[in-house]
Amino acid sequence: MKRSGTGRVLATLFLGVIFGAFRHYQQLRMLAQGRDGYMAEQGQYFDRIVKLHSAGFTVVAGIILAVVAVGLYELISAGFTHVLPPSTVEE
Repeated sequence: MKRSGTGRVLATLFLGVIFGAFRHYQQLRMLAQGRDGYMAEQGQYFDRIVKLHSAGFTVVAGIILAVVAVGLYELISAGFTHVLPPSTVEE
């Protein structure tokens, strides 16, 4: 089966929109807390990093995250390619 570039482009756009909406939601939540709430949350985040910081843990977590992201991208891309009609342009 020949892969369509359109499916990959649509998958990239879809994931970009989902990520942008998620970041917007996070920023709205932070703005609602105010400056003091934001600083308290950042202090808790820093404390969590200090307790759990390990190069091996970070590398393994990064690899797992990359595999999940690429797998999700490929699944969405294959879905869009399957749903879209095949291109009739001959190369």
